[in-house]
Amino acid sequence: MKQTIITAMLVFVALAVKAENVWLWPIEGQKAGEGILYRPQDYIGEEFNFENLFITAPEGTQVLCPADAAVENYKYTYLISLYTSSGEGNPNKTYNEVVADNKAEFRTKGWDIRCLSIMVGLRIGKKKLWICGLRRDKAIPTGTRLKRGDVLGTIGYCYHAISEPSIRLNISDDIESGGDPMTPFGLRTTFRRFEPQPTKFHLTHEEAVADYHQLASSIKEIYPSLEDFMTDDEYDAFVEEQIERIPADGIELKDFAKLIGDYNNVIHDSHLSINCPVPDNPKKQKKGLDIYFSPLHFGHVAVGDSLNERACVVLVADSDHAKYVGRRIARIDGKPASDLFDISRRRFWLYDAHVTSVGDYQACYHNALDYAFESGPQPQGGTMVYDFEDGEHLELPLVSWFVGNEKDRKKFFHQHSLNRHKDSPIGIRQLNDSVLYIGISTFSLSQVDCDSVVSAIHAAERNGMPNLIFDVRNNGGGDAGVEERITRALMGRTPDRPHTGYLKVNAASFNSPTLNWIAGDTIFGDFKPVEGQKGLYLMPTEEDKAKTPTVDSLGYNGRLYVLTDCWSASASAFLAGTVKRNYRGYIVGRETKSAYHHETCMKFASICLANSQFTAKIPMVRIVIDETVNDRLPALRGVMPDCNIPLTEEEFHYDGDYILDRTLQLIADGTYIEAPTDNSVKKCKILPIVLTALGIITLLLILLFFRSRKGQKGMT
Repeated sequence: MKQTIITAMLVFVALAVKAENVWLWPIEGQKAGEGILYRPQDYIGEEFNFENLFITAPEGTQVLCPADAAVENYKYTYLISLYTSSGEGNPNKTYNEVVADNKAEFRTKGWDIRCLSIMVGLRIGKKKLWICGLRRDKAIPTGTRLKRGDVLGTIGYCYHAISEPSIRLNISDDIESGGDPMTPFGLRTTFRRFEPQPTKFHLTHEEAVADYHQLASSIKEIYPSLEDFMTDDEYDAFVEEQIERIPADGIELKDFAKLIGDYNNVIHDSHLSINCPVPDNPKKQKKGLDIYFSPLHFGHVAVGDSLNERACVVLVADSDHAKYVGRRIARIDGKPASDLFDISRRRFWLYDAHVTSVGDYQACYHNALDYAFESGPQPQGGTMVYDFEDGEHLELPLVSWFVGNEKDRKKFFHQHSLNRHKDSPIGIRQLNDSVLYIGISTFSLSQVDCDSVVSAIHAAERNGMPNLIFDVRNNGGGDAGVEERITRALMGRTPDRPHTGYLKVNAASFNSPTLNWIAGDTIFGDFKPVEGQKGLYLMPTEEDKAKTPTVDSLGYNGRLYVLTDCWSASASAFLAGTVKRNYRGYIVGRETKSAYHHETCMKFASICLANSQFTAKIPMVRIVIDETVNDRLPALRGVMPDCNIPLTEEEFHYDGDYILDRTLQLIADGTYIEAPTDNSVKKCKILPIVLTALGIITLLLILLFFRSRKGQKGMT
């Protein structure tokens, strides 16, 4: 009995020591693991997060010291990327003082002043814990000894790519710079130390099949939008069809990468990406082989304003061959020009569902480059053969890079300079007496910039500005809260038409091995099944709906023109879609890169294929924005402009802003679309009846007239 008591006491002491060694969760009021936004091996946007732990809580929540520690570092910092930062300000000044000192410079750099924060480095035993995203007024002198549970400061914003208030934790130790930020808190970890893997330049048949099955099964289990492309049976048949293309004696890594590329071209999503790096094989490098390019830079452009008819045209040439600019090409190296168009579509797949504008852009600007990369390394001294539509046959030597003078190069890059404003993500200017222009290149705006945009919209209404152009071209999205606020201001007094939105996932947890989630963990416990539907759903509550006002009484109510292009994504598509759904304005430009009805930009699973070491980022959540499908908002497409302007040769060589100038002409012509009203709908229903009645009355009058004339003749 005595021995049993001693054993129990020893176990109790061991557990107590173990509990003491587990660090205190740093957010006051949270349990360990609560509030995690991103963990090691997650993606934040397009950035891979190798070792950081990001935790969220309401702004101003106290952040606690996780264990007895010594303060080794204390400074103000701004995270430029996940792994680069800029030190800003005197640590002895208050947070508000440092913000005031840096506000002007941050605006010039396009940085979000909210994300200027305090970083503290704490020595805890052999580990060093770095916490970024803190706010406090009084500096903590280095060398200060802190106790477990001492207040370090309050939570603010730590990174411009994360819209929620958050802190970032990472760990270094005396052995390596990268450390596990989860195990010290008693959590099962997703952290993996970097271990270089030997590169395989050739996969056996078994290795390639295993990798392909791993990719295909992971996407089938995790990706919630697969049904947009094919049924489960069609998908299984497609996968087996692709696997049959793997030779029995194995496949070169570069050829396996192409096979994966074909997969991604069928199952494409702007947030689903498969990274297939293929290093050069030193054993197979041959002297004199290199990538060579067309001496005549060609691309596919629309013929007139047609969305379907295209021509392959020489767009840029050197001075010796300038006469060929504008000439239509029928074949290159014996291949029909239409086949070359498909090369660009196949080589670029980062767009949603059935969006076509991205492929059209690639085929115009990058077709010649894509053809060179598709052809692979060539011996020096090779040539390219052109057959023009007028019958001329021309053979020219290949060149080492893009041809043309500086002006031609500027034309080539001109599209990506649109809606870019000097030293700021926003541009506000009055174009003439009746048109105000507002352009924003991102929705990841600081509070100051967001206030400036909304104030400009309100001022346009107060000043009676009849036309407002709102430009979201080359805008890849950003903060949903910023988008909602600006959209409300643009909507003015136009109420949001009823629509249904929800979140969907395939399951609450997944069995596929991922880098950033632990197999079997419940990830989506709040999602529920819906009778007759696949997957699990999170529907908005009445309280959620009530939180989002749809009317801004100070907002703009004049004629609104929204400019979009093939790089308008996420929040840009949401804004344009809301405007279009509500007949609030006129969309000009090109189909958005993001699909309108749903997005997949919330959470991701990271996987690594065991043999090729190719990695994939798989979206886990389908965010349905609106289920409204009609001719104006077709399914599985981006937001379609009311005035769709295809890429033409004229635009490629245009010196100004082609779409903006076309919009100004639309305004001058009075082109616009007004919202239908209940009265107008009733009129539309009554009008056919009225016309029919008038027709019948007219016919009767004509019959009576002729009968009367006939009677008069009979009397005569």
